[in-house]
Amino acid sequence: MDQERIKALIDLLAESDLIELSLTEGDSTIRLFKEGATAVARAPSLPANAQPGLATHAPTPAAKPVMPPTADNAVKASLYGVLHLTPAAGEAPFVTVGDNVEAGQTLAIIEAMKMFHPLKAPHSGVVEAILATGGIEVEAGQPLFRLG
Repeated sequence: MDQERIKALIDLLAESDLIELSLTEGDSTIRLFKEGATAVARAPSLPANAQPGLATHAPTPAAKPVMPPTADNAVKASLYGVLHLTPAAGEAPFVTVGDNVEAGQTLAIIEAMKMFHPLKAPHSGVVEAILATGGIEVEAGQPLFRLG
């Protein structure tokens, strides 16, 4: 199943009232579902004899209000993938500790299945800490930044 097809399915789910969508084509299976307003995608590790697949939580289609900072001010990975703190090798990082950021500003990029997903600041604030190293695999829900 190609990446454009997967993105189209995610968009279809986000725009619909459905909470779950499952599709099997040949030996590939994809399962998408909504849960809350947090977007999470994870490519699970599979045993050698299992069918490849992807489980994804998509955001609800309703407009999201601006959310206040969480109690611990952690900005968490929205999906499983490789964390990139710079736009490209040899370039300056998106943010550094002490930077003021605006809501919606890109803090990092998470690469999953050869697709690049920006990790955006949920609210304005100051980058207090960068909790992960660029180039490593991160888990969905893993704290990556702390904003104050």
